[in-house]
Amino acid sequence: MLISKTINLTKSLKNYWNKIKDFFLIVLLFVLLLPLPNQVFSEELEKSNQLIEEMIIKSKKHAIETLELNKEERSEKITPLIRQYVNLDFMARATTGSFWSKANDEQQLRYKDALLHQIVNTVEEHLNTLATLTYTPLNSEFRGKKIIYIRGKIEDKSKNNPPINLLWKLAKSQNETMSIIDLEIEGISLVTSHKSEVMSILRKNKGDFDYLIERLNKKK
Repeated sequence: MLISKTINLTKSLKNYWNKIKDFFLIVLLFVLLLPLPNQVFSEELEKSNQLIEEMIIKSKKHAIETLELNKEERSEKITPLIRQYVNLDFMARATTGSFWSKANDEQQLRYKDALLHQIVNTVEEHLNTLATLTYTPLNSEFRGKKIIYIRGKIEDKSKNNPPINLLWKLAKSQNETMSIIDLEIEGISLVTSHKSEVMSILRKNKGDFDYLIERLNKKK
């Protein structure tokens, strides 16, 4: 009787195993094929570094090709490049804080245009030196799970000019591609410095975006 029960139990366990082994094999294969966290982070860092280097190459080309143009013409040519790599939506929200939700669609669009112009001016001022200087990448690291810091510097090989230290801050956009959300030049954040000015104007004028945009456009 005991032997019969043992045999039946063994058969039941064997049948049970036959039913679930395929499932376990599929799960095991899936786990083995998943990239390890460190591998994922490494790939993200590599992609981010490639993005910055790609932008620097294009910026250097722009700087060389527009040496003879005036400021307005240079700005017009570099604007599409800035749009390609910068997360303008993030920067617009970050620089206006809670006031952003109070602006209507037209005001938000006009503000982003004004903000883009400010960014172009900053990039023109510093990255145009790439026509005669060189960019050297330094290091990159994750800050949290979503933000990547990439450090580099613009150098003068002849040592006639001091190096310019840059810190790019990147994160994934809504379309899952990496984009720049801030740039620090010699420790000064583009977003923080612009936010300080913008928030001061908005607070003093009860969140009036029309007045803010008018003030920003006067700087053009």
